[in-house]
Amino acid sequence: MIRAHPRGTALAAALALTVLAGLSRPAAAAAPGAAHRNWLADAAAASATLQRRGITVGGFAQIDGSHVLAGGIPHALGFDLQRLIDLSLTVSTRRLLGWRGGTVFIDAQSHSGANVVQHQVPALADPDNMDAYAETSVDRAWYQQDLHGRKIRVRAGLMYVDDQFFTVPYGGNFVSLDFSSDASISTFVLPTYPKGAWGADVFVHPNRHLSFSAGVFRDHESELPYDPGGALLVSEEAWHGRWGGLPVAVQAGAWVDTGRFQRFSGGVTHSAAGAYLVASGALWRPAGAHGRGISGFLQFGAAPGTVAAVRRHYGAGLVWTGPWASRPHDEFGLAYSDSRLSAAAGFPRRFEREIETYYQFDASHGWTVQPDLEYWQHPGGGLTPDTVLGLIRVMLTF
Repeated sequence: MIRAHPRGTALAAALALTVLAGLSRPAAAAAPGAAHRNWLADAAAASATLQRRGITVGGFAQIDGSHVLAGGIPHALGFDLQRLIDLSLTVSTRRLLGWRGGTVFIDAQSHSGANVVQHQVPALADPDNMDAYAETSVDRAWYQQDLHGRKIRVRAGLMYVDDQFFTVPYGGNFVSLDFSSDASISTFVLPTYPKGAWGADVFVHPNRHLSFSAGVFRDHESELPYDPGGALLVSEEAWHGRWGGLPVAVQAGAWVDTGRFQRFSGGVTHSAAGAYLVASGALWRPAGAHGRGISGFLQFGAAPGTVAAVRRHYGAGLVWTGPWASRPHDEFGLAYSDSRLSAAAGFPRRFEREIETYYQFDASHGWTVQPDLEYWQHPGGGLTPDTVLGLIRVMLTF
C-alpha cells in the first residue's frame, strides 16, 4: 500500500509554486550557495501557504523490472521494464472556501506501456498490478462530502471501484493483482486502474464497528474482449473490532452488472452477479513497538462460470512489518492464491495458482526498493508452462 511522505508531498507542492514565482520576477545576482538557500526557503514558504489553504499535492514515481526465471511464453522478453508517474491534487473545501466536509480529488498518471502479460506470463490475474497501456491521462476526478460528523460520506465522479470496494487490507504491497483485489471480478468487469469509471457511492458509519456502503458505476472498463455495456452495482458491509486486543475486520460484499455478456457455451445473458468476503487483522505485535508485527488476510470471491473465466477465487497472505527493530518500516510478505476456472471456458487446466513473496526495503525520504518472486502454476489455465517470475519495484512517494 502506498504510504504518503509528508516532506516529499510538501516539496512537490512547493516546487510548482516556486517555479511559477521564479518565472514572474526578475533574477537577481546572488552569492555562491545563496540561490540554493533561497530556493529551499521559497519551497518551505510555498508549502506552508498551500497547506493553510487546504491544498495538498502528492504522488509517486515507480519503476518495475521483471524477468522470467523459468517457464513463461515462448521467446519471452528477457527483461521487461516499465515506469509510472502519478500526481494528485487534494483540496479541502473547508479551508479553501469555508464549506465544511467537502474534498476534491484529481489524479493524473503517465505510463510507459510495457505489459508483463503480453511479454512474459499470460496469467489471468496480472502478475504486475502496474501493467497498463501507454497513456497520459486523468484517471480519477471526484468530489466527496462528509455529513453528520463523518458518519455519512457521499462521493461522485471518476473513480476506481476497488479504492472503496473489494479492498484487501495488508495486500496492497504485493505486486500481483491477486492480492490487492478479488480475481473473480478483477479479471472480469472491475472498473479500476488504469482507467476509472463514472459513478457514485455512499458510505454509512453508524458506529465505530459497523459500516454499510453501496455504489453504482457506468461506462466501466472491462477485461473482456468486448464491451458488455450496462452498469456495475456494488454493496458492502464491514465490521471492525478487536480480537485478543488486536484489530480485526470482516468485509462482505455483493455485485450485479447489468451488461450483456457472451456465454462460453453460446448466446447472451443480460446480467452477471457475484459475491466476495475478506477477513483481515493483526496476528502479533511486539510489546511497545508501534506499527511493527505480523498481520494477515483471507479472501474469497465468486462469479458466474457461464461468462467469467474465474468462477471462484481463494487467497491468503501474511505481512511482517518491521522484522527487525533497527528497520521498523521494512516489510516481508508471503501470499497464496487459487483461482478456480470455468469448465465452460475450455482451459486446458481448471485452476491457476500463485505463490508470491517479497521484501520491501524502506530506504529514506519516501524511497522503497522491493525485490519480489512469483511462482505460477498453470498460468492462463495451462496455456503456458509453470513459471517463476522475478521482479523488482523501485518507488519514490512524495
